[in-house]
Amino acid sequence: MKITIVGAGFCGLATAWHLLNHPQFQFASIQIVDAKGIGGAASGIATGLLHPYVGGQAKLNLSGWEGFQATYELLQIASRELKQSVFSDGAGILRIALSAKQLIDFQNCALNHPMDVEWLTQEKILSWIPGIAPAPALWIKKGLIVYSSLYLRGLWNACQKRGAQFQKQHIHSLQEIENNDYIILTMGAQTSFLPEFSTLPLRVVKGQILELAWPDTIPPLPVAVNSQAYIVMSKSKRTCLVGATYEKKFSSAEPEKEIAITEIMPKAQAILPFLEKLPVVNSYAGLRGVGPKHLPFIHRFSSRHWILTGMGSKGLLYHALMSKQLVKAIAKSI
Repeated sequence: MKITIVGAGFCGLATAWHLLNHPQFQFASIQIVDAKGIGGAASGIATGLLHPYVGGQAKLNLSGWEGFQATYELLQIASRELKQSVFSDGAGILRIALSAKQLIDFQNCALNHPMDVEWLTQEKILSWIPGIAPAPALWIKKGLIVYSSLYLRGLWNACQKRGAQFQKQHIHSLQEIENNDYIILTMGAQTSFLPEFSTLPLRVVKGQILELAWPDTIPPLPVAVNSQAYIVMSKSKRTCLVGATYEKKFSSAEPEKEIAITEIMPKAQAILPFLEKLPVVNSYAGLRGVGPKHLPFIHRFSSRHWILTGMGSKGLLYHALMSKQLVKAIAKSI
């Protein structure tokens, strides 16, 4: 059996891993195809905030903890493969309440999920992170920072050891790869650019992030901070990542630093005012595919064609769980 997966991001590599470990596909030939290489698109630049309270209202996402656990299992596999951790499981994630609506929403989250999150006073926050805006916060205690490119490299190495192959190729139409028993599209936003899937219910959104040089005179943030923007230390602790834009209209898929600065920095400076003085050392951009109701979906296009897409900003949370469900669905259909 020959199976080709188009897309080498979170969903593509997770799907390959679950296929390689499913008894029904143990003798299958698994090939991943991507024009930009392993993690070369949006997944590779993802800032990597993993928790099940994604969204402005901090509500527990549908199957949120199941998704978290499924991703955590793959993080462990990638870490073992690289013999180093691909994530930071330190102090969790802080969601700072800077508006009246956030104050209500975040407090409700703390009341509804006391085992997972905690409401912290502004005095506690100020003692924890000097220089931060004086506001209370929701503390997601189990939240992780995932170093996305490192994670993808580790997961790919694990897949490769099990026999997966990779080909760098731009797919313009399914006709180019029709000599397969199964074709699985995990291309994110790029899925709708194929002529066969131009009518999928998928919105394409551009997201940009900035990388700022972190000063030697200020200790690195002990925790990821999120409000209307997020601020996350890089693995080296010499820079921080700040994001993100949510551009429904854009003229280019490439980074546009000035647009990113204009949209991101006022929101980030509302959290940490001293960010205004930090130089921008890089900018990144990626396209996200957003599904109906902001939820990912599995679509069976034909007996041989399957699609997993629509992750939006929840790719890290849902990719492992959804890819496992996809593989089970394919196995059941045979």
